[in-house]
Amino acid sequence: MTAEPPPRPALPAQLPALGSAHLSVLLGVAEAGSFSEAALRLGLAQSTVSHTVQTAETVLGLRIFQRGRHGAWPTAAGARVLAHARNAADALHAMTLLPAPLGGTLRVVSCRSVIRQFITPALNAFGHLYPDVEVVVRDTSGEHDEIEALVRAGKADLGLGRLPMHPELDTRELLADEYLIIASAYAPPIRTWADFHRAAYIVCEEDCAPFIAAHVARYSQPPTPAVRLKDPQVALGRVAEGHGFTVLTGLVFVPLPPNLRAYPLPTPLWRQIGSVTRRGQQEASPLIDAFRDAVLSPGALRAAAGRQAHLVRFGEGAR
Repeated sequence: MTAEPPPRPALPAQLPALGSAHLSVLLGVAEAGSFSEAALRLGLAQSTVSHTVQTAETVLGLRIFQRGRHGAWPTAAGARVLAHARNAADALHAMTLLPAPLGGTLRVVSCRSVIRQFITPALNAFGHLYPDVEVVVRDTSGEHDEIEALVRAGKADLGLGRLPMHPELDTRELLADEYLIIASAYAPPIRTWADFHRAAYIVCEEDCAPFIAAHVARYSQPPTPAVRLKDPQVALGRVAEGHGFTVLTGLVFVPLPPNLRAYPLPTPLWRQIGSVTRRGQQEASPLIDAFRDAVLSPGALRAAAGRQAHLVRFGEGAR
């Protein structure tokens, strides 16, 4: 028959009344093996060490150390007290290693599609994790120049926009989504660059129009817009009415109305989205790191994309 292990001694009820100084002295005497040696190691007078031990013994109502000519050693009850004291001292030390809670303001500037799909859905959860951090989000009408300028000028701590950015800035790739032709479900499909130039091209100025135009010119000839609009929703409305086609990234037009369809450009084009920061942002760095971990990690971005995840490449696969 196997013997039951002895029960673990309970923490003396009076032990919490002893401070960290008492714990240090008790452990110091136990390690040194004498009051005098403990006083020397701790930089205290021997009388202070003796008085501290006596106070602890009075509070606990038991003798912690046996004293003799050759030093001091724990009693049976004292050994149990010292085990608890060691645990308490370790816990106090661990508490001193905890990072200070984050607080402050993080200024984020981003293109609207990233705000709508990834930033806004994550703000509540981020606020629960870091209640003392205020996130101020600013949108832009562009995907590149304005974001770059605001970060370089120090008016934003973190930018989220189309890469590449200015070489003086630090950038990280986050995701990529494809520029797609959006046309009426009843219109002839645009499969070639010749088809592209024959149809009425409704340019949406907000969604990287110069970037798209340069791509078209590289593989065909410069496009001739039939009309230029600012708002993607207005552009989609014109397309739905049968007035032509437009080119938007997947994150801009989802969900697509049933009377429209999307397909790649004759030569595919992807938009790389990354985070951009100034170098040496010491004050904002902890806030930026926390935001990146909670909101901009590949897992967090993929979860936020939900059913739209098939339209996006994440992390290292963004290229």
